[in-house]
Amino acid sequence: MMTLTRFIDLLVRFVTALGGRIGRVPRFAAWTVVVVVAVAGVSLVAVGIAYIDDLVHVLRGDAASAAGGGALTR
Repeated sequence: MMTLTRFIDLLVRFVTALGGRIGRVPRFAAWTVVVVVAVAGVSLVAVGIAYIDDLVHVLRGDAASAAGGGALTR
């Protein structure tokens, strides 16, 4: 398993390679891309966890809880 310091080192090297030696603007853009991708990944995981939680409620037969507490109609 990769240690956190090794991961950070690889991330910094990757961003440095993306930004190159052109200046701060490309490096800032590279860091922006890295942060946006990381936030999008975390968001997708959160949505997936919420979806799985709702699915578990439905599979258990607790559809009213999965629908936000509304009354179950047939």
